Amino acid sequence: MLAEHEILNCLPFGLVVTDRRGKILLWNEAMASLTGVRAPEAEGSWIYDWSPELPHNGHGSVCWQTTAQQHLHLNVLTAESAQGHKIWTFLQEAHQELDQAQADFVSTVSHELRTPLTSIKGFIDTLLRSGSQLSEAQHRRFLRIIKNQADRLTRLVEDILTVSKIQSGRLKNLPQRLELAEIVDRVVENLSQKFTGNPMLTELPADLPRIWADQDRLEQILTNLIDNALKYSEAGSPVQISAHVDPEDPNVLWIAVRDRGIGIPEGHLDQIFNRFSRIDSPLTREREGTGLGLYITKSLVESLGGSISVESQYGVGSVFTISLPAAHPGEDRLDA
Repeated sequence: MLAEHEILNCLPFGLVVTDRRGKILLWNEAMASLTGVRAPEAEGSWIYDWSPELPHNGHGSVCWQTTAQQHLHLNVLTAESAQGHKIWTFLQEAHQELDQAQADFVSTVSHELRTPLTSIKGFIDTLLRSGSQLSEAQHRRFLRIIKNQADRLTRLVEDILTVSKIQSGRLKNLPQRLELAEIVDRVVENLSQKFTGNPMLTELPADLPRIWADQDRLEQILTNLIDNALKYSEAGSPVQISAHVDPEDPNVLWIAVRDRGIGIPEGHLDQIFNRFSRIDSPLTREREGTGLGLYITKSLVESLGGSISVESQYGVGSVFTISLPAAHPGEDRLDA
């Protein structure tokens, strides 16, 4: 249909575009994977023929029967363009696993869903309406924005799935001896592409022992903490990552992430590790976030046998400190 079809096929959720009568104009690959119906079969047909229960406006849920005769529960969000095109997005429900977390999710992160979806809808509208009139540079810019917003949705879904694993007790770790400096360097490199205006300073002693942790979990912990520090800091403000061995216990490593950002009011310090906890202030409202990051971080740290704490002064900055087991040469940690 459009040259942009390829990028829409990379979106991590089902996306369907119809005309005002419900005739399907576009059916992306994620939708084909969800339902088992390929695009050539769906495009040109009527969307309500596939699922008569679909909501006509707003959002809702639907039970969709796949080609494999399975019943699929999908969350549906819709939006309509000025030209009458309707944008449908489909996300698979996981209510069996999320329980109350799903209810909290629906009420708490509606803004986090609507913001990227609104952006995606707007740029898809423009491409559908005026694609032939746009320059190649404009096409690329619009597609880059669509991808960035899709990545934002992906991160949100990944956070929800991690919460599900934590609450259901299905979080599995594969601990091993790791070089902390290598993990920190990788996280810093990844985040430097997102935060180009804030220096990240590392202070890691050359003789620091290895750390005993699951590599993916440790990367997620450090990514969450450093990303938070950068997100709530002004442009140009540095973030410092340091580590040292506990002077009283050589089997413990301490890692600190320090920023000079907006800080946390004292009355909120005992709440920030709660699920969906966010400080309600004009400064925090300007930043995207669901309030899941620190809850996930604390849970992951504790699953690795460590602890996490915070010191903060509102308007001055914060220091998040975690402790994790050290892994000394020749030490048998199979019981960890």
